[in-house]
Amino acid sequence: MLERSLTVDVLKVVAAQFIVWHHFSAYGPMADTMTLMWPEFMEWLYRYARLAVQVFLVVGGYLAAQSVMHKPITHPLAQIVKRYLRLVPFYALALALISVAVAASRDTIHAHWLPSEPTLWQFAAHGFLVHDLLGFEALSSGAWYVAVDFQLYALLILLCHAFQSDKQHRVSLVVALLCVASMWQFNRVDELDIWAIYFFAAYGLGVLAAWAKRSAFDARVFWIATVLGAGALWFEYRTRLSLALVTAIWLVIKPKGSVHWTPMKRVLHRLSNSAYVLFLTHFGVIVLFSDMWNKSHFYHPVTAFALTGFAWLLCVGVGLFLHEKAEVPIHHWVAQKTKPLFARLSR
Repeated sequence: MLERSLTVDVLKVVAAQFIVWHHFSAYGPMADTMTLMWPEFMEWLYRYARLAVQVFLVVGGYLAAQSVMHKPITHPLAQIVKRYLRLVPFYALALALISVAVAASRDTIHAHWLPSEPTLWQFAAHGFLVHDLLGFEALSSGAWYVAVDFQLYALLILLCHAFQSDKQHRVSLVVALLCVASMWQFNRVDELDIWAIYFFAAYGLGVLAAWAKRSAFDARVFWIATVLGAGALWFEYRTRLSLALVTAIWLVIKPKGSVHWTPMKRVLHRLSNSAYVLFLTHFGVIVLFSDMWNKSHFYHPVTAFALTGFAWLLCVGVGLFLHEKAEVPIHHWVAQKTKPLFARLSR
């Protein structure tokens, strides 16, 4: 038996599927065709399924906080560079594959959601995770999240380094203050949605949820932050914030125990591990199926729904395959090659 949170796996898997289905409802001619028969269902997917990204933000903060909970941050730059190298190599590969799919489909898809032909500077901006900050068009639907996740992790590491103490009370209070400030103010300003501070409402709740199990002091900090979060909802209701609060509270009150590795739990574990790859690659599948739909001259909504279901299963399969055959080997290779770099950064 291994100690692992089945709750985290379930949250990641379910949230990933909702995000994929949101994008199926937002992009492509099959979505337009399905809307003719099921307008309310497609509208729900478009408006509400995307909120699952809040679950990813909370879980991302939760896992990041667990990784730094029991060790001091003595070399923040090394930690941040490690995170960059964990995120970017496969992300760059996914963008390249999606760009090939987009190029192959450009003759049949004439829609605003299809990215324009990329430039070298655009690729470079994506590679350094600053494309939104510099005003470049995104090459994929998931590119923005990778950039924001990196910002959030870097911010957390810098806070842990700057305010660490023996009992870590100071850093808990600072994270809580920033989280509450985001809930009450920054998360209400749409122009800030390319910056970490906008999303720290959800991410910070995940951090505090992880630390709530560390001590009674941290538990009090978490519950005070959630009460203040409820106050922010009373001041200005936001469904995204209410979902983040519910997710964080569930992570705290759900008892953690040993996981008996049944076949179903092993499947959930694999799907959870491949969620990042699924998130990055599914847009390419949507592009290719949209191209196929336009060439086939199908028109019936039921056919569109059947093909969308098949495309979704293919997205999941591609995610599992590329996680095992590409993401993991690339990560191991990069980790091996960069050992000397981190040895120097940690001196």
